[in-house]
Amino acid sequence: MTSRQWQPPRLRLFEDAHRRATWLELLYDLVFVVAVAELADVLAGGADLGRVLTFVGLFVPVWWAWAGYVFYANRFDTDDVSHRLLALPQILAVATMAASVGDIGERSGLFAISYVVARVLLIVAYVRVGRHVPEARPLTVRYAAGFTVAALIWLASLAVDPPQRYAFWAVALVIDLATPLLARRYQGKLPPQSEHLPERFGLFVVIVLGEVVAAVVIGLKGHDVTPGTLLIALAGVAIAMGFWWLYFGHIDESVVLRTQLAGQVWVYSHLPLSLGLVAFGIGIEHAIAHPSATSWSVGVPAALVLAVLGLQHLCSRDRRAGAIRLSAAALTLAASALPVAAALPLILLFGAAQVAYDLSRPLPEGAA
Repeated sequence: MTSRQWQPPRLRLFEDAHRRATWLELLYDLVFVVAVAELADVLAGGADLGRVLTFVGLFVPVWWAWAGYVFYANRFDTDDVSHRLLALPQILAVATMAASVGDIGERSGLFAISYVVARVLLIVAYVRVGRHVPEARPLTVRYAAGFTVAALIWLASLAVDPPQRYAFWAVALVIDLATPLLARRYQGKLPPQSEHLPERFGLFVVIVLGEVVAAVVIGLKGHDVTPGTLLIALAGVAIAMGFWWLYFGHIDESVVLRTQLAGQVWVYSHLPLSLGLVAFGIGIEHAIAHPSATSWSVGVPAALVLAVLGLQHLCSRDRRAGAIRLSAAALTLAASALPVAAALPLILLFGAAQVAYDLSRPLPEGAA
């Protein structure tokens, strides 16, 4: 092996080279296509409170496993042999997590162990960084410590049976999610690379938007295609296209560096955004099956998506667009009480009006 194939971790933040996602990162994303599809199947079985809580409770660690690798790669990715040997087993761990969510009652132990494996590999990566990149050591020590505590709680959950086990998971996830927030003082000295991070989060948005299309196809495949069901399906895809336009039409790469608070809010907001997009797709699938029902399963996720988009615009200091998104979210939530045939055209109208507004004004400074 040459020295180029085996490299110690290095800080990537201040390099002049233009960075885009590596082939390894794209392969890493591929397993999350499967994981998101399996999570969607959990919600597709019914919209009762238990299933919704199960869906959310499982989605969070899956998303955080993805985000953890993204944060690491943004700062320290060398794409050498040692980096790949730590990243590729994470793919196997996430694949095992995905295989567990469909029968979480029987496979909760497997899910927990798989998540711990993914996190331990990330912890090892941060420990290596602390050895080779002295200026990053204050941050990596705190990341490794917080993530280790959370991983130990996940392992401790194996000592009890569900549903008590899930209480351990909740505590561990709070620690996991809070660790970067508690290390904000040290993140300021190692800010994320602004061109790479928005691209990576944008790719995950593409993954969950693909799940919307998949849910529509499954809905049509499983039911008679009538003019009514076809219109519901087409409206669902059109609304998803509107979400795509509203998100990608104004990606503001500078937001991750504007302030620590704005950058972290922008990053963490992708969790409810992704949840809402997947749930919206499943809602359309339910609407195809029950076209005469009220549209809560469609309207509530759509309102969540619009509200998060509004919050992201506020982080970019685009107050007018943020206010419009939030107003559209409120109107969409109100429309959720209507039958599907009435609510979907209204939601589509709200989305189209926002796209038209965006097209009528110049792009904000720093937006793509």
